Amino acid sequence: MPTIRLKENENFELSLRRFKRLCEKAGILSDLRRHEFYEKPTWRRKRKKAAAVKRYQKKLLREQMSLERDKQPTGTGHKEKEPT
Repeated sequence: MPTIRLKENENFELSLRRFKRLCEKAGILSDLRRHEFYEKPTWRRKRKKAAAVKRYQKKLLREQMSLERDKQPTGTGHKEKEPT
């Protein structure tokens, strides 16, 4: 469980915000929500498959973006005057 040390004269709201951020990074709330109700094995498989498809689509999109970025000619755009 994440812990924080209170700094001297630190506002309570600020320390609570730091604690919530640490909990979010540790994934405690998402884990709690996942265990809140029983999940049937078919639901679990469906959720994992959907996550895998989403990751794959994201990977394809990143590859497509990098290919498009590499295709763009570098000589286009604003040219600066060379000093004479």
